[in-house]
Amino acid sequence: DAIVFPSDLGEASLKIIGVTAEDDGIYTCIAANDMGSVSSSASLRVLGPGSDGIMVIWKDNFDSLYSEVAELGRGRFSVVKKCDQKGTKRAVATKFVNKKLMKRDQVTHELGVMQNLQHPQLIGLLDTFETSTNYILVLEMCVDSNI
Repeated sequence: DAIVFPSDLGEASLKIIGVTAEDDGIYTCIAANDMGSVSSSASLRVLGPGSDGIMVIWKDNFDSLYSEVAELGRGRFSVVKKCDQKGTKRAVATKFVNKKLMKRDQVTHELGVMQNLQHPQLIGLLDTFETSTNYILVLEMCVDSNI
């Protein structure tokens, strides 16, 4: 099953519900109107639940959807960068976790903690990607309302 979420910005998000390993593959979205059509493809990598039972879908097309703007901070295992979503220019925070320094199960555990701590005053996880060197967590950009 799938649900399409349209937005006021002229974009839409597709949420695939109940994915299984058989749903692995390349998906292509085509938008068409009287003036023509455009398409975009993405690879969907579905892994079984981690050791803690959390299911994460790791996509591999980060560079086609986001452009890096600036580094925001650096830690022992990761680098956080400000990125813009291509097309909408929506600013997001992206956490690049080095695969040599942190295992997939550790990152998945962090995602599980984030899911259990959902609250309007906490940043939310927007998406997950995997490259040959990093796990990438796309997060809402935190804005300080006191500035």
